[in-house]
Amino acid sequence: MQVNTNQTRVSIGIDAAVVAAHQVAVRGEVREDFKVRSTLAGLAELTRRLQPYAGAMVVAEPTAGTWLPLAHAVADAGCGIGFVANRDSARLRKAIVGASKTDVIDADMLAHCEEILGVVTAPVPPPGQIALRRAMRRRHTATVDAHRAESRLWALAAWAFPDLWRATGGHTLAQPLLGRWPHLEGLSRARLSSITDLVAAHSRHQDPQRRAERIRDAAAGWARFWQGRLDLDALAWEVAAMLDDITVADQRQTDATRHGIRLWQQHWPDDPVISIPGMGPICSAAIRGWWGDATHFATAKAAVAHTGLNPSMWSSGLTKSPSRRITKQGPAELRLALYQAANVARRHDPQLAERPRRQSDQPQRSHRTRRRTRRPRRHPSPTARPHPTRTAQPDLTSPDNKRSTIPHRSPGRLNAPTHSERATLDNR
Repeated sequence: MQVNTNQTRVSIGIDAAVVAAHQVAVRGEVREDFKVRSTLAGLAELTRRLQPYAGAMVVAEPTAGTWLPLAHAVADAGCGIGFVANRDSARLRKAIVGASKTDVIDADMLAHCEEILGVVTAPVPPPGQIALRRAMRRRHTATVDAHRAESRLWALAAWAFPDLWRATGGHTLAQPLLGRWPHLEGLSRARLSSITDLVAAHSRHQDPQRRAERIRDAAAGWARFWQGRLDLDALAWEVAAMLDDITVADQRQTDATRHGIRLWQQHWPDDPVISIPGMGPICSAAIRGWWGDATHFATAKAAVAHTGLNPSMWSSGLTKSPSRRITKQGPAELRLALYQAANVARRHDPQLAERPRRQSDQPQRSHRTRRRTRRPRRHPSPTARPHPTRTAQPDLTSPDNKRSTIPHRSPGRLNAPTHSERATLDNR
């Protein structure tokens, strides 16, 4: 724990709020609780009240964008600030106080996170890096929205006209085709030459006319199937609306990408990151947006842990599973960019492609997949002597015991009547 200039050992936690006031908790040799608003006057009051604890550590959650003005207000007071992920603080709160949750409890818990979780001071990023990060985050949101819109269209086609969707071969041809003929009856009556030209422009099929015939036949078949069972006009409207959603999401993604690349080129004109195999302008912009110059990472493992790409571990007693799924603790936008860069690099670099192949060839054994080896049963030899405590049962299948009518009973029930004897007694 750090010591401030007044030799007062304290730790400070701030439960940041978006609409309400921030809850501040000072713990240590001084115990104090107070609230400040997120306005300019509130931030000035926070700086004034934290100045006696200059040099101390302030721990907060990066709630929305409130962390940025709080970081500058804390820095003006001479204190350092560190951040704890929301789900990590929620798990810690549940372990300490259970199901209870208040602003005072959260601030008090954050004040102890420096000692419990080992929170370190986080550098405040410069304005260019913040602008680039927000642009790449908006691009990531638009990418996810576009993917979800395409998935909704695919889910609709999977039950409304699956043969037509299979004939198109996917979104690349289906979207322009349905954008021109969203109605099944209109597509079934379309000229074969028009469909063939569209297929040739948006696919690499060797026989575009054959595919065009399959598309028109599938549309005509589903139009006849849904006749009187489904409103085809309403279906065409829904298809057109989904295509509009995809177009809007793609345009938002294009605008955010263009803006992010412009900011990246402005603040990092000769970026050496782009020389890495698999790295392009988009991935390089995402790395600079979240890492900056990456000087705040002591090791490469720390950078990997920040993105959540490090594998988790599970160990209990003699059981160890060191290579489990990744933690996914870091920003999803940066993690997706690094995944895309690695995916492109392994396709073009034979050395990188060979490494995961060698790892996949090695058998991964864990406590769940490990099979227990059983001992082989020991069969007694014909000359072996019987155990003195065991009584041999008569073999009813041998020729010497064919006349024997003694039923086989367990040793504990030798005196109990059998089912046939019980039936004979009942008849008497």
